[in-house]
Amino acid sequence: MRSFHFQLENVKNDLIKMGKRVESVLDEMIKGFISLNQGTMENIINKDYLINQKELELHDQVTLLISKQQPVATDLRKLIVVLKISSDLERVADLSVDIAKQSMRLKKESIIPYEDKLITMFLIAQDMIRISLESFENTDILMAQKIATMDDKVDHLYGEFIRALFQISHKQLEVDQVTQLAFIGRYIERIADYATNIAEWVVYEVNGQHFDLN
Repeated sequence: MRSFHFQLENVKNDLIKMGKRVESVLDEMIKGFISLNQGTMENIINKDYLINQKELELHDQVTLLISKQQPVATDLRKLIVVLKISSDLERVADLSVDIAKQSMRLKKESIIPYEDKLITMFLIAQDMIRISLESFENTDILMAQKIATMDDKVDHLYGEFIRALFQISHKQLEVDQVTQLAFIGRYIERIADYATNIAEWVVYEVNGQHFDLN
């Protein structure tokens, strides 16, 4: 049993490392979006396989532990949470790739009217990922519950952004640029949703109950 808990701790640490990598991708994504740096965007796209690979490795580790150790309910719940959070993190990384691809099609003048709102959404979503992962690392339900208010803020900003985006005259902004910006706003909103999912899994790990933070 001691060996099992040692392996369980290793799995948790590996997930935390994966989370740090995703946080780094988001930081790179924000900087790349602000500058519309093509090299930065290509780097995010080309390195996405590393996070995909880490999710598969964690999945194999957890599956092996479950099959060999047949953990009790509490420990099984912890392993399930690792699977769920790693999946959510992989999707956050995928969304960062989606944002990179859309950003590569943007013109700087298209972003300027919406830059402040989009960057604010980016930063809140990034902070949500950080806090949700800290709540997992520290098994802190109170920290996890902070995510709900932040998610509401992102939803509100996203609504304002979309309304402003589609009120603009086609003469002021090309249709394809409007489309790219709309997609980017939606992807940021989805990142915030995945951060909320992670926080909900932390609550589940601690008390065994599913709690909706949305």
